[in-house]
Amino acid sequence: MKLVYANGACSLAVHILLEELGESYEYIRVDLMDKKVLESYNPLGYVPVLELDNGEIMLEATSILLYLSLEKDSAFLPREPFARAKCVEWLSFISSELHKLAGPLFHRQDLTDNYLKFTFDKLEKRLEIIDERLQNNAFLMGLLPSVADFYALAILRILEHVKVPFDHFEAIRSYKKTLEEMPSIAKVLKEEQSAPLERRVREIKPRNVEGYLEERRQ
Repeated sequence: MKLVYANGACSLAVHILLEELGESYEYIRVDLMDKKVLESYNPLGYVPVLELDNGEIMLEATSILLYLSLEKDSAFLPREPFARAKCVEWLSFISSELHKLAGPLFHRQDLTDNYLKFTFDKLEKRLEIIDERLQNNAFLMGLLPSVADFYALAILRILEHVKVPFDHFEAIRSYKKTLEEMPSIAKVLKEEQSAPLERRVREIKPRNVEGYLEERRQ
């Protein structure tokens, strides 16, 4: 199994889950600004990319988190149907209501003041929902961490990087600190910063990546 990731990206969530599962995997750190290298692994130009031992490719963080949890029967995805659906609901919320809004903020200089105000106001309301949930729960699903928390941490760190303020949300601030201090997560964060960058363009593409992309076009 091979994970292609970038430091400071949502691929952190998958990296954490692999570490928690104790899976044997190879990881390749890429620079998101090095498009030639990045697109040689994923023509769409983003991470994560998970290449399975059979050559199959997965490209979306949420689907990778679900696949690994189901394939390994992991407790990081609740087994009870309603709880599992709620966990998927949190993954969807984080993806559509936080992650999607954060992306354009990497190019803040190109955004209008009105767009920035709209985005910050919307993020504030979405973060309020998470903060309220965490005021009486250690994690999004209650007492134990789940894949939703790993994804939430990755996006909170992205929001921090693009200077979206959330220090006034005490529950979120404490939650983020708790996650970052978990031994497995602390280990991954250290590895992501220190691992060497892949500078070589991959000459042989994953065997099914073109077919995968063609399916998405249909």
